[in-house]
Amino acid sequence: MEAMVWFRGMPYRLNLGRCRRALVLRQVEGRYQSMEALAVAVGRSRSTVSRFFSGRPTSLPVTLKVLEVLGLRFEDVAVPAEDHDAA
Repeated sequence: MEAMVWFRGMPYRLNLGRCRRALVLRQVEGRYQSMEALAVAVGRSRSTVSRFFSGRPTSLPVTLKVLEVLGLRFEDVAVPAEDHDAA
C-alpha cells in the first residue's frame, strides 16, 4: 500500500506496507506493544501516529521521527512521485 504525501511542495509515494511491516517487527522484538507505546516513543499523540499509518497528511518532522523509531530511513520508504511515475 502506498500513499501520496507532499513535503516542501514535492510529491512522494510513501510505502506504507513497508512501514507497517517494520512496526510488526518492532512489536515482535518487544519494543512497542501498542500504537500508544509507539506514539510515546515518537513524542506525538496516538491519533497523529495513526494518521501516519493510514496515509493521511503529517508533517515532515513527524514522518522522520516515526521512521527513525521504526528503524527506517526516508529513502527506504519514500520515492519522489516523478521518479516513480517515470518508471
